[in-house]
Amino acid sequence: MNAINPYLAIVFTNTKQNADELANYLATQGIKAGRIHGDLSPRERTRMMKQIRDLEYQYIVATDLAARGIDIPGVSHVVNYELPDDLEFFIHRVGRTARAGLEGIAITLYEPSEDDKIVQIEKMGIPFVHEDVKNGEWIEVKERNARKKRVKEVDELDRKAASFVRKPDKVKPGYKKKMAKDIEKFKKRERRLKRKNDK
Repeated sequence: MNAINPYLAIVFTNTKQNADELANYLATQGIKAGRIHGDLSPRERTRMMKQIRDLEYQYIVATDLAARGIDIPGVSHVVNYELPDDLEFFIHRVGRTARAGLEGIAITLYEPSEDDKIVQIEKMGIPFVHEDVKNGEWIEVKERNARKKRVKEVDELDRKAASFVRKPDKVKPGYKKKMAKDIEKFKKRERRLKRKNDK
């Protein structure tokens, strides 16, 4: 949060419980955050909206209720603390910033297990720049699919092992596992011999 210093940021969660937990956590870190979700009474919501308009908060923790129907002027940042289950809400969320000709930034926190959702959002025409925060500074990270695209380099030991461990003439179920085991055994033996010779 220190890395963004927003004029006004909406931090989106998927549930009312998560919104309350996050707002309470931020309070323990000295960050006073407003909250908007379905458990607020109409009176509480009116009071919260007045406090937001009076700039009493720099951060608002909200559920998707705030993505539609409630006008919050001056939102400079949107933070998706959680990706929505219905990805259409993603568009509504990020659409809360960069209004009336102003610029805005949308930040999405996600885990590797949510990569499919990111791909779906990109297919909706929303590009991502992958960054991380280190020591309060934004740094661009490698393309997130770099690991998948990485080609394993076959070193000299792998080639030697492959030439010594041959595929059997008559294959039986499980032969690939046995070959892999034999290759590993061969490579271990070769490494041991190399260490001995290096001494």
